[in-house]
Order: sequence, then C-alpha cells, then structure tokens
Amino acid sequence: MPCSIARSVNHASKAELQTMITLPLENSFSLSNVQLSDADACVEHLNNPLIHQTTENIPYPYTKQQALQWIQRYLDITDRCRKFHLLTIRDSQAQMVGAIGIGEMDERNPHVAELGYWLAVSYWGQGVMTEAVRVFIHYAFAELELYRLWTRVFEFNLGSRRVLEKNGFKLEGIQRQHVYCDGKLIDDYLYGLLKSELR
Repeated sequence: MPCSIARSVNHASKAELQTMITLPLENSFSLSNVQLSDADACVEHLNNPLIHQTTENIPYPYTKQQALQWIQRYLDITDRCRKFHLLTIRDSQAQMVGAIGIGEMDERNPHVAELGYWLAVSYWGQGVMTEAVRVFIHYAFAELELYRLWTRVFEFNLGSRRVLEKNGFKLEGIQRQHVYCDGKLIDDYLYGLLKSELR
C-alpha cells in the first residue's frame, strides 16, 4: 500500500501518532484516533442487529477479539504509513460512539479510497454522521492526498444515502442484487466524490 507522509504528522514519533489528532464536530462531538481501549465500546455498539443489517462487513454478534483485531489493523497502518486512515467518533465525554475511515488503498490507484463508517444506533437521525463525514472528507482530501472517495450503500439504507448526498456524493450506479446478506439479495448503490467537487 502506498504511504506518503501527511503534513500534520510529518515528524511525529509512533507514540505521538497514537495520541495527537482531534477534529472537532458540532455539539461537542469529535473525531480522534482509535485506541485499543476502544474495543469495549466497539463491542457494546456493534452488537446490534441494525448495524449488521445496514453494513456489508460488520458481523453479528460482534466479539471483543474481532474488535481488537480491527483496531490493531488500523494501528499498524498508522505506524507504517504515518497517517490516520481511521478516526473514531467520540461524544462529549470522549467515549467512542462510531468510526469513519478508508479501506486498504490500491497501489495502482493510490489517489482513490473507499469510505466506510458506522454510528451507534442511539445517535442515528441526529446529524452526527452527516457532520462526521463532512469533516472526514476534508481531512482525507487534504491530509491523505486523495482525489476520489467512493462507497457503497444498501438500497434500503435511506439515512446513509442522505448523509452522502448532503456531503456532495453523487450516485454513480446501482449494482443490482450485488450483495447476499441474511438470506436476501440486495441492490448496492455506488456513490463517489471527487476532490474538485468538495464543498
């Protein structure tokens, strides 16, 4: 995976990288780097069938071992690339209530990345994810040196589709019956955003 140095973390040590980033959101929420101590919060929030039903890669039930493996994968990426590819969404008490980030980058197209996110069900419909996506995409284009973000959303996930559309993502296609989940074939909606389209 291609790794170039983000300006804000150019000379940071490994220890500093794991503690240094906080991006404020509205209503006392924030984005910050993930830590192994967030594993319990992941288990608490992801053990909800509604999150499993609206995402493609989050299993249910969700175990602490899975949480630790997921967090460690992103900590390793941070150490290797000197960039934060995943940020947590934290409430006013600095407790993790969600996450947003990019997936593994293709060496052939290092300017493109897939966007992914989840939010604790108790915060749905409050504008938290819309604001988190807004802040993260500015971070991704500026600090991760991307030129295109894309993501896929299940057809029935109207809330997530609205989050993307409010942030300027354009519907680029529909992959019919693309995903088999819980005994059902589901259409995937493909959304994309270019750096030049950033609001």
